[in-house]
Amino acid sequence: IEIFIESSKTDIYRDGTRVVIARTFSYMCPVSKFELYLRLAGIQDDSEEYVFCAISKSGSGYRLRNREKPLSYTRVRELFIEAFTGIVDNIKVYGLHSLRSGGATASAVRGIPDRIFKRHGRWRSESAKDGYVQDPLSERLSVSKKLGL
Repeated sequence: IEIFIESSKTDIYRDGTRVVIARTFSYMCPVSKFELYLRLAGIQDDSEEYVFCAISKSGSGYRLRNREKPLSYTRVRELFIEAFTGIVDNIKVYGLHSLRSGGATASAVRGIPDRIFKRHGRWRSESAKDGYVQDPLSERLSVSKKLGL
């Protein structure tokens, strides 16, 4: 699937960028989960409306409201805290950037080339990307082990 991000903090020229995501055919496949969301939300593939916007309870289900306005950063943060409270030890040390950090770290640990996951994460510089990667202790210890001291 290809998603066009019209503008973001990392897009200083506001050119927009396209992010591609592969169908993995796993239970957690991001493409199939996104397609399910679109279907349940009644959003057409070629829609110009915001994909993630406010919702309200309607009878036995939910419906999208204010389709012309995106979710605010504050509301997404509230939803993040709500979703992860009780799962992590101290929710106060986590933020939305934790999701970017987790993705960057998982990519690095799995050996995905820096250039590829830098582009996927829309980082302009190596230092910006590297700030999100949390090297595992085993990798950090490997430096002194490989020196043969």
